[in-house]
Amino acid sequence: MSGSEEIRLKKWSETAWLKDPNAGFRLVSQVIEFRQDPLTGRKCRINVTRALRPKVVARGGQSFENLIKESKAGCPFCPEHIEKYTPAFADGFPKRIKFNRCWLFPNHYPFGRFHAVGVLSDEHYLEINAFDPKMIEDCLRACLKYFKIVHSKHPDFKYWYFNWNHLPPGAASIIHPHVQIFADTVPTPHLQELIKSSEKLHERTGTNFWSELVRTEKRIGDRFIAKSGSINWLASFAPQGNNEVMAIFDDISSIAHASTRRLSEFCQGLSLILRGYHKIGVRSFNMALFSGPCNEDLSEFYLLNARMVSRPDPAPFYTSDVGFMEKFHGEPVIEKMPEDMAKSLVKIFESDK
Repeated sequence: MSGSEEIRLKKWSETAWLKDPNAGFRLVSQVIEFRQDPLTGRKCRINVTRALRPKVVARGGQSFENLIKESKAGCPFCPEHIEKYTPAFADGFPKRIKFNRCWLFPNHYPFGRFHAVGVLSDEHYLEINAFDPKMIEDCLRACLKYFKIVHSKHPDFKYWYFNWNHLPPGAASIIHPHVQIFADTVPTPHLQELIKSSEKLHERTGTNFWSELVRTEKRIGDRFIAKSGSINWLASFAPQGNNEVMAIFDDISSIAHASTRRLSEFCQGLSLILRGYHKIGVRSFNMALFSGPCNEDLSEFYLLNARMVSRPDPAPFYTSDVGFMEKFHGEPVIEKMPEDMAKSLVKIFESDK
């Protein structure tokens, strides 16, 4: 690869044969497609027939509705409880940070020195199509205010992480909509992998992987979803989770460099993606921003990006989407073609015009 040469999107397949009891033990085949991430080389396996697996799950919403009602009674994130039951910042920080509807405060059980929680809404429970852009933007701006205070007092904490777990299948311990953020002195292993791989590619070829990926996906068209202002939305070629969507920002490497306009554009697009997720039956998800250091401009070779994946439906018992392949072997097994998922999300953006 050199200059603006196209990104290589590598995939291959195998066919498994079996005598299917659901087809009178007739010989049937299933195709397993392998894909490799064009930057990191991480692989995934896709078999769309796995979505048809029988799953041990209690369906019928009622039990989850009961969980919502029961969890509201003592929820520390509900407005009547938040100032009484959530921690307050120390060391010269504001007691809590309030930005319109968003409340921000320390995580009660932190895994880092500067680990905070942002509550998005007064409502105890929201379906994911109810997260409007302004609600998300209020939260993101509250988080940025916190990050800037941290960095002004502790300049070494230059890596800023914005993460969203929604509902228990997404590892949220509290139903009430909230995000988790933290600042650190070093990148997490995956962020380091993204930055270093991008830098090495640029040194070798002069290519900005992220800009070239956007150009390539736009040209191919199968996975490119839309552009909201300066934010590009696409389905991941080699997803690391089901229904994975990527957001790639134009021209900036850190969330610290995002203007108010860019933040609004990102939140508008994210709200639409969540509406699209809801339309295909998703209720739980994870999202993370992968931001370069706040005090450096790496945009020559690295661009600010985000990823989000769907998680299983909330239920008393369900089959997790994370098993031994993901935990131990680092090779996710995916149930839906990215191209099919992208088609359904494209319609959401088109209907919003």
